[in-house]
Amino acid sequence: MNKIENLEKSENNNNMDYSLYSSQPENLILLSQEELAKKNFDKNIDILKNSIIFAEKKYGGENEIELVILYNKYADGLLQKLTFLQKEKEESSKINEETNLNNKEEKTYLDNIFEYLNKANLILNKYLEKFKDKDPNTLDQKIIKYFSYLSYNYYLFATLEKIHLNNQKTIEYYELSIDYAQKYGNKFSRNLAALYFELVQLLEFDPFNCLLFLYKIKVIMEYHLQKEITNAKLKIKLDIDEKDLELNNISYKSDKIFKNKKIIETNIELNKEMETNLNIKEFVDIIKNTDNHIKNVISELKEYINHQKNKEQNEKGENDNGNIIKDENEDLFNDNIEKKKNIFMFVNYKRNEPSNNDEDIKKIEEDYSKKKYI
Repeated sequence: MNKIENLEKSENNNNMDYSLYSSQPENLILLSQEELAKKNFDKNIDILKNSIIFAEKKYGGENEIELVILYNKYADGLLQKLTFLQKEKEESSKINEETNLNNKEEKTYLDNIFEYLNKANLILNKYLEKFKDKDPNTLDQKIIKYFSYLSYNYYLFATLEKIHLNNQKTIEYYELSIDYAQKYGNKFSRNLAALYFELVQLLEFDPFNCLLFLYKIKVIMEYHLQKEITNAKLKIKLDIDEKDLELNNISYKSDKIFKNKKIIETNIELNKEMETNLNIKEFVDIIKNTDNHIKNVISELKEYINHQKNKEQNEKGENDNGNIIKDENEDLFNDNIEKKKNIFMFVNYKRNEPSNNDEDIKKIEEDYSKKKYI
């Protein structure tokens, strides 16, 4: 059942003649994203509601493949408004003020978000089933586009599960989104880096995978930095290996991790260019922040590995009195691990390491739900 009409109507609907877009409802997406960028959530939602209505008429029903991007964008708009209202609710509760969002309204949002994400997911998986076993290089760009929509759909499912505080499901959906983005998209896409970063927030208790994903973020950012360096006609060559994006693990001792660090931090020509080239400065700052994250994870890994070694030695060894040696720090260490496993990591969570500017690394999250999937 279509629940669009169950949502509140925007107060700002009167300024646009939607009928002008009845033959090309997809063109309304750009307009909706402009409103979303200005945090005009109701206007964004209203525009997308109308685009869906026109698209259903144009393509002959609500289960057509052409509608999936509209369903995803609509769900995304609802998610962003719900997140905003929840934040307002939290801030209001701190000062004992009433909020505009009650539990019934929140449930309505969640129901609508799930309905449209599920609808898009069913349509996409049915349509793409016959293409999933084919080599992506042999597929038409139209099919590749729908696989990118599927990746986007799982990203939104992950965001929804995050609201439900379902940590495991959130991780699973991010992993699905990454799988499709890796297989059918650009391996050096900043969208993919954003997905890796989302997983880093959730895997605080898993420093092995945190290190792997942070390293892949760094490789992607160094790739984009190299492009800007080339555009600036600087004679600087970073060591970038595309195969590193296919790694399933990486040792914290690997020389790969900081192989470009010296060039990025000490090259005089690059540092001078950063003074006027904002694109280069952006990527350098993100890479430096990623290095800080990596250093923190490496410290965790060293702690974990040393603990495991001590534990194995203690399990095998006995003291002079024939008693098993017990690591005095073992209970404390295990308690810390369990605490980490039970903490749900939200997007804005940051590891407690020194940072130049956390706002810079947040930039890689922002691309994912913008115009990349239009």
